[in-house]
Amino acid sequence: MPSNFQYTAAKSSRITKRPILGSPIKKLLKGLKYFLDQPKRFQKVNLAASNDGENSSRSPKSTQNSEPLTVQDYNVQLDYQLSSKDDILVGIDTILSNQWAESSSLNQRYHDNQTKTALGYNMEELVFSLKGLGLSSKAEIMKYRANQLPKGLITTTQLYSMYDHQGNTFVDRNIEIEIRKGSLRKFVITNASPVILNNTQKFQNGKVTYGFENVEVLCKSKSYLEIIDSHTRSIEDELTEDMTQAIKAKKMVQIQGLQKFRKYIVDNPTALFIDNDNTLDKEEMSILVTHGLVTLTSNHLNEIESHQYSISYPACGTYLKLINAGRVWLVKLLSKNKYKESLEETIVTKWEGTNFNGTCKMNNFRKPFYGFELNWILADALGVGLIEVFNTPVGRGWRLTGKV
Repeated sequence: MPSNFQYTAAKSSRITKRPILGSPIKKLLKGLKYFLDQPKRFQKVNLAASNDGENSSRSPKSTQNSEPLTVQDYNVQLDYQLSSKDDILVGIDTILSNQWAESSSLNQRYHDNQTKTALGYNMEELVFSLKGLGLSSKAEIMKYRANQLPKGLITTTQLYSMYDHQGNTFVDRNIEIEIRKGSLRKFVITNASPVILNNTQKFQNGKVTYGFENVEVLCKSKSYLEIIDSHTRSIEDELTEDMTQAIKAKKMVQIQGLQKFRKYIVDNPTALFIDNDNTLDKEEMSILVTHGLVTLTSNHLNEIESHQYSISYPACGTYLKLINAGRVWLVKLLSKNKYKESLEETIVTKWEGTNFNGTCKMNNFRKPFYGFELNWILADALGVGLIEVFNTPVGRGWRLTGKV
């Protein structure tokens, strides 16, 4: 008996033409091309607009943006720069003692020197005596500085700016000397800072390179040892007589691990890494990871399997987040200018913000900076090669170098 079923091809087997722009990658490239071509797309429109306005009176703002700043020279003496006679530890103390805007000796925009002296440079009193901030904002500032941001950290790039006339080699050599003496401790955080490089050469004009670079941070060895000791004391304070033997034994292992790690730090002042060998067992290494004293060197599988750990500073990521936020803010500000440059006075005004009545908005005392001194944002960006500084007839100017 013949079958009544009729067979037809499935829809999935039909041959159809795939649309050219159906690929998500091609859609992304199309959108990116449109974004990158925007300056060329609107060049004629801007040229026509500028020609129409030649005969009309121009505002001071448009005149300022239409011409680059006049460069007198690049022999700039910054307020915080030191000479080769000054010890590198003096530079570190200078950064740490002037870290916050309200107490910094580099400016008197929030308190004069007489007020700072009268209040004994007490952070809490200086913050709560600021005008233009509510009590909740001031409390948030103190909470961030006391509980979240690690104390005693600086970047190597900030020191590069302080000794700019001596060169980076001078700074690196003196840092290495102090490290070998046991006075300083260096930490290298791998792939911590994103980098976007805009190539300005003619044959590679418009080429953009993406990547990450390592960040070197420094602290005094004494400060780092005090952190280890504070972790040890906090565990010792938890020991009680009514505690079970199992819990007490676990606490003692933690104390022993911290003490062994402290000895390793003292005996190896130049060490950046610690291998999971006979120095510390797995349980002790796990304790150090919990306390933020060591981290895995990388997320790559082959490096994880090598059991190598980086010696780290607890809550260091919060400090790097602050530094990176400062770099991003500075790049965005200078990128808005036609020539990617601005006077320092203008940068300060934008950093603080201005109300309609001309008063300071105190934006720099809110998230994410919480009153961090602008000079160290500029110093870090200058030291890393993000910007350059020059003298003009009306003050210092800052310009992007192409490395973002």
